[in-house]
Amino acid sequence: MGFLLVEYPTVRKVYIDDVQAGATNTPFQVPNGRHRIDLGPNLNYEPSFRRVEVRGEPYEAPKTTSFDPA
Repeated sequence: MGFLLVEYPTVRKVYIDDVQAGATNTPFQVPNGRHRIDLGPNLNYEPSFRRVEVRGEPYEAPKTTSFDPA
């Protein structure tokens, strides 16, 4: 397991492999491996998804990715 931080200007739900797993701007635990990340069905953000590789990153230094408003 590792920690992921998804950055976005507001708080939104974060989906990992199509399952709600956390919220933006707060690190949360994710199984190690390659995952598809998105912010759900309201596609008012860019890009529409990201792929990330989680490799056991600690809470203090999570894997980080971001989305921008569309």
